[in-house]
Amino acid sequence: MSEDPRKINIIVSCNYGTVSSDCEYHDIKDKLGESLLDYKISKIKCQLKSSTNIQGIQFFYKNINTGEEKALIDIKKKDDGELIEQEMILNNEDIIDLKVFLKECVLVGFEVTTNKNHSKKFGYGENEDLIPITDLQELDKIIVGFGVCSNNEGISSIYCYYSLKRDYVFHLYTGLLSLKIKLKDSKFKEEVNKKLPKMNDKNKLLYRICSLPDNLYFNIIKYAL
Repeated sequence: MSEDPRKINIIVSCNYGTVSSDCEYHDIKDKLGESLLDYKISKIKCQLKSSTNIQGIQFFYKNINTGEEKALIDIKKKDDGELIEQEMILNNEDIIDLKVFLKECVLVGFEVTTNKNHSKKFGYGENEDLIPITDLQELDKIIVGFGVCSNNEGISSIYCYYSLKRDYVFHLYTGLLSLKIKLKDSKFKEEVNKKLPKMNDKNKLLYRICSLPDNLYFNIIKYAL
């Protein structure tokens, strides 16, 4: 567990596939570090070579505070006319499961499933090539990021970062709980009211939720959880 009780424990899975001496790591934790939980996976795009493997891959992340979206893992091959593109857009969904397809230890495909039962398979592979990730089988985890290895042949392996769902959800709503408590201070609430007209719609909504009576507020939080 993390030494800081305010931080949730993020676990990295095994690296599924082949890692050779010419492989390059593309790791979301290296890019975002401690700010990883300020981002949510919003889109996945893959470039495939017919019947062989995944040539390119992009993981798009959206900043939960600003709404800015960008491809933080961005591996694209020059399209020679033979590449097939696949895409999955996550509409405020969380990925809760990952399955990989390996042939002779090389990654040929993977499949993700969200908490809204939205599944998408990228690449290739048959049932005999399927390797489920044991730690995710109970569907009580949230995948918060990915890493891949690539070489001249394409994407050779994949792994993920995940956390317990209850810890992740608590982290997301800690700010709301804190704001609810602070708004009980009349001076603090008065200062926030002065700034309210200049707030964006999202912050205005959060303020109104936290200003509700306790029973209504906790019903909303319970529904969100």
